[in-house]
This record gives sequence, structure tokens and C-alpha cells, in this order.
Amino acid sequence: MSIRRSLLRNLVLLIVLTAGAILAVTFIGADRAVDGLSRSLIERTGQRTDSELHRFFDPVTRGLDIGAAWGRSGLLDPTATEDVNRLFLPVVASYPQVSSVLLADDAGRETMLLQQPDGWVDRITRADEWAGRSRWRILDRAGATVSEAWRDLGYDPRRRPWYRGAVDDGAPGEVRWTPPYTFFTTGEPGMTAAVRWAHPDRPGLTHVLGFDVTLLDVSRFTTGLQVSAHGLVVVLTDDGLVLGLPRDPRFGNDDGIKAAVLRPAEAIGSAPVEAAVARWRRDAGAAERFRFTAGGDAWWAGFQPFALGNRTLWIAVMVPEADFLGGVKRQRNFIVGIAAGALVLAGLMASLMARAYGKPLEQLAAGSERIRQLDLAGGPPIASRLAEVAELADAQDQMLSALQSFARYVPTGVVRELVRQGQVAEIGGRTAQLTVLFTDIRGFASIAERMTPQALTAHLAEYFEAMLTEMRAEHATVDKLIGDAIMAFWGAPAPDEDHVVHAVGAVLRCTARLAELNAAWRARGLPELPTCFGMDTGPVVVGNVGARERLSYTVLGDTVNLASRLEGINRHYGTDVLAAEAVRDAAGDGFVWRRVDVVAVKGRRQGVPVYELLGRAGEVDAETLAWARDYEAALDAYRSRRFDEALATLRDLAARRDHPSLLRLRERCEQAAAATLPDDWDGVERMTEK
Repeated sequence: MSIRRSLLRNLVLLIVLTAGAILAVTFIGADRAVDGLSRSLIERTGQRTDSELHRFFDPVTRGLDIGAAWGRSGLLDPTATEDVNRLFLPVVASYPQVSSVLLADDAGRETMLLQQPDGWVDRITRADEWAGRSRWRILDRAGATVSEAWRDLGYDPRRRPWYRGAVDDGAPGEVRWTPPYTFFTTGEPGMTAAVRWAHPDRPGLTHVLGFDVTLLDVSRFTTGLQVSAHGLVVVLTDDGLVLGLPRDPRFGNDDGIKAAVLRPAEAIGSAPVEAAVARWRRDAGAAERFRFTAGGDAWWAGFQPFALGNRTLWIAVMVPEADFLGGVKRQRNFIVGIAAGALVLAGLMASLMARAYGKPLEQLAAGSERIRQLDLAGGPPIASRLAEVAELADAQDQMLSALQSFARYVPTGVVRELVRQGQVAEIGGRTAQLTVLFTDIRGFASIAERMTPQALTAHLAEYFEAMLTEMRAEHATVDKLIGDAIMAFWGAPAPDEDHVVHAVGAVLRCTARLAELNAAWRARGLPELPTCFGMDTGPVVVGNVGARERLSYTVLGDTVNLASRLEGINRHYGTDVLAAEAVRDAAGDGFVWRRVDVVAVKGRRQGVPVYELLGRAGEVDAETLAWARDYEAALDAYRSRRFDEALATLRDLAARRDHPSLLRLRERCEQAAAATLPDDWDGVERMTEK
């Protein structure tokens, strides 16, 4: 049966029944409408306010976590005011809700950085040294000092609530929020979030970092929020102080907000707020929706908790029934009775139609959405007696099968991200800082000669599956497979601030997995697949390259070329992983490296320091570390023309652990020692091959 005939038959029946049931639905559904509309409006407004509070407060917590990490690394000192300014000027400028940064220790030393409309202020305090006096520095917007003065404030940071809360109540690294109060310096209402840590070199010295957060923006949001024609939103503390004021002409400017904020709900002059809070308190602060009366009118209210670290705020939404009930309530009073049987039959028909039409159509829509998102895993089978639905389901299955086959030839992750970003598939690119990796199997030609094409293909499939899985686990974009080689990059199309760390981590995962695979292949009588890796990070052009009929999303540039060259020169030094100095510098302290040489790869005159990746920090044994550092000392001696010293060190290294790179460096030392070197000799190894 066709959809048209089925719909026509059922809708004729439904219309006949619905005509008589409309009055009954209106009458009986009025109360449900009030309840449902109030619930929906209150929940939607509460969620919006919750999202806004998260947007307001979450950056403060993240900023403190970052600051605490700096402190634990020894970067923060309350006596180093210039360093505090350098680190936190960009933070405060990015977060308008943060009015000032306070950094103090338990010796009474503090630096406060305060944002002003036309610049900055430093308040420098030494409570135990300066007898209650503080030095004030006025700075311009760039952070340069404009003037200085001394003020006698009798101020000691150790007595302030934010300091005491972090020291007395908070664990190290835990962000603690003060109750709302008026700031000592600016006189504005606000809260202070603070975190403490121990000095990395002096564990007995405690540091506390605090952010002053002005609360005016909370009221600016709630007073401007249009819930309904007369609906209100307030933000409260546990004890009923108002942080976010309701919409009211009295609170239309900052002066009106400052006069009322942080006052009890009963004192702001709003009857609905006062009645709702009184009822909420009577119910012991339950987070439930309830009906109440204010000024002779019926209202609905809902209270929703908002967790802010060690404190809980409450979002209260209040809506008068008259705003959403309108003519429904008046109409309900004129309806006297409608046959209940018609409503039951209409519901039964709607249920049958939903089962007959709704479920398969919903499944088709869900399947189409999955395909649009390039989720090609498929879904449950769609069963329907309707011919058109069955044809659509069959067409969708065929389209999914075609896309699943096509997906084996293109990087669906890249396509999915480009679709998400709305980028059109056309020729063009952009310049970005990315990390590029090339891999290649050593001696692959000889391996291929010893295997049948079918066995070689199966062997490579297992290899590629493992390598690509490990790379993708570290957010890699796999560009292409070139014979037995892999080209991948990090940082595009999805932005990745840690692309260097992820790339280095991917190489370590690949080498560890490859060691397991080689052992398993050896046990199965299959040849091992030793692999070389080359990495560089820097500016590249990333985008669509090719022709209109065929595009490739790839990267181009000198960084790509150097990564490819570094992969090739692994064979020269007997190494598995080589990276340019830019990778070593950007990867941070989480990895251990050995400086192998300064190399001018083919096509370059300028030498580049090249490093071998040894492993993660803390996982490389002491013997290897010592061997690597002594090798670097020998390399430095060679490049400084201290050839006898370099050769002596290399002989000692060879006795401890031989390596092809030792032989290379020893040969160059001996040749250089026996030759007359020109004045511009720089010790750079210049490659004439890949």
C-alpha cells in the first residue's frame, strides 16, 4: 500500500474524530498546558542561565589552574612583580570578569595587578617589612610604569578571606571561592577565587594566587534576560543574598545594580522574588518547581543549583501564569463537556499512525543524519509494509554500501572535519604551524623480493593497520600511503595546540607497537619490518592541492621536505627516529633526546641540529642517558676542532655501547684531524643523497 492511500484513509478517519475532540482537548489540556509550558520555560531559562554562569566562571577556574601550574614550576614569585605582570597581563585582558590578580605568600609578600579603564595598577606589599605601607605603581595599557607612590593602608594579605580560605580550607591545587563581598581596593561587589601550592624549592613556603571576579556582569545578564513578558531570573547564594538581580527599571544601570546587589532577596523590593524565596526556604531549599502567589497573581518558580567549587549558587526563574496561559484559561471557562470517547479514539489512531509511519521514517532520517556526518557504521534494519518507505530504505542501504567502499580510499576523518568547518572542496590552502611525519621501511625492496605478492600485501596490511591506529590515537591526519611509506601531519584540519607533543607521542606508540609486531612476525616466520621516522615542525601550506577533478588534502613547504629528508638519513646514522631541533624544542620536557649531528640535507647549505628520540622523560635508563650526553660532548669537541678529545670520548663510548653513529663521527674526526681545515670549516655533515 502506498503512503498516499494509507495517509488519505487514516486522515479522513482522524479528521472526523478530531473535529469533535478539539473542545475536549482544549478543556482537559489547559491545566497540562500550564504545567508543561511553565516547566519548559523555567527549565530552558535555567539552562541558559547555567550556561552563561559557566561561561562567566569557568575561565576563572582554568586561569587559576594554569597559574598554579606556573607556580609549581617555579615561575611565580610575589616579589617578582615584572614577571607577574608579564604572565598575567594577557590573562586579565582576556577575561573582563577578572578585575585583579593577587599573588601572595605566607611571609606577607604580595603583588596585586589591577585592571583600570586606561591602564593597570600594581600594589606591592611586604607586610612584615614595610610596616603596613604598600607601594603603588600606575602602568599604561602596555604595562610601562607611569608613576609610583606609597600608601599607608595597614594591609596584610594573610588576613584577607581569599588567602585564609585557600590556606585553611583548601587542599593544594584546589580552587576555593570566597563568599560574595565588597573588594578592598575597588569597592565593587565580587568574589575571589584562590588556589595555593608549596614553593617548588622551599616546601615550607606557601604561595596563594587569587582572581578577583566582579559580579556586575552577572546582574547585567539577568536584568537583560527576557524570560517572558513579566518573567524574572535571579541568582542567589545559599543564604539568600542576590548576586544576579531581576529585570527591573531600577537596575537598568551600574549604579542601580551596585545599590542592590549582595542584599537579601527580601530587601530588593520585588514581591515575586520575595515570595518565591520565602517559599523555597520553607521547602528547605529544594530544587523543584512550584506554584505560588505574589500580588494576587499566580506564579510558577523553579530553583536550580549551580556548583561553583566549594560554593553553591542558585538560579531562580519566576514566571506569571498570565504570560503563557493567555486566552486558553478564558476559553476553558466556556467549555461544558465533550465526549471523552472521541479523544480516546483519536489517540488510538495517532498511535497506529506513529507506529506505521513514524518509526520507519524516523529510522530513515536518523540514517541520513549519520551518513551526513560520515558515520558509515550503519544502523538497524528498517522494516515497513509501505512500498515507498521500503524503496527508500533499500536506496539508503545501497548508498551506504557505496560510501563504505569509497571511504577506504579517502581519509573520512579529514572530510568529516572539513564538512563540520563548512570548507568547500576547492583548490586552495592556508599557512599554518604543523608537525609533519614521514615513515619508511628499511630494506623493503629485498623483503618484497622474498615474498609472493599476496603474502606481501597481507603482511603490509597488518603493518599499516597497526601504524595508522597508533597515529590516529594521537590525533594524526594521515595524508597518504606511498608504497611502504606513510605521510602524516598534526594540527589540521582540526586545530591542535599540542600537535608537536601528539606527533612525538604517536612515534613512540608506533615504535613500541612495531617492536611487538616484529617479535610476533619473527615467531611466525615472517620478515620483520624495521621502520624509520623523520619529523619536523614549522610553517606549511595546508589545503586542497590538485585539479578540479581530483583533489588531495595535504601539506607543502620546506618543513615537509626536511621531515622527508630526516627520515632518509636515519640509515646514515643507524637510527630509527630523527627529528629537527624545532621538534625537540616545541615538544617540551616530557621527552628525552640525543643530539646526533648538525646536518645540511640535500638541497640545503645551512646545517640543522638533528636529534634522536630516546623515549619519554623518566622512562629512559640512566646508562642510556649518560651514553647520550657523552656522545653529545664528543660531537661538541669535534665541532670545536678538539679532535683528540672527541676521539678519546668516542673510544670510551664504543667500549660501553657501539652504534653506527659513533663510527660515522669517529671517521670524520680522523679525517678532519689529518687534514688542513679551511677557516670556514663548521663541522656540518652535508648530505648528497636523500
